[in-house]
Amino acid sequence: MSARTVVELEAQIAQLSPADQLRLLEDLVHRLRARIGAAGETDSEQFGSQLAVMARDRHIRAELQAIDGEFAATESDGLAQG
Repeated sequence: MSARTVVELEAQIAQLSPADQLRLLEDLVHRLRARIGAAGETDSEQFGSQLAVMARDRHIRAELQAIDGEFAATESDGLAQG
């Protein structure tokens, strides 16, 4: 990656809110740890790392919230077994 690209990325990141900057940083760290750490992890540790990355993915969280909303209707029908 060229130095110019890095400078451009830094400028774009600086325009984000602090919360979005933190979210981006956490996502990058978790993705990097998953890629680097996978070589020395057991299958269950690797699976756990992948789940952690997925749990932080905003698209996956949005999909899970949509699914939760769909199932919320069944609770009012008396189908939930709380």
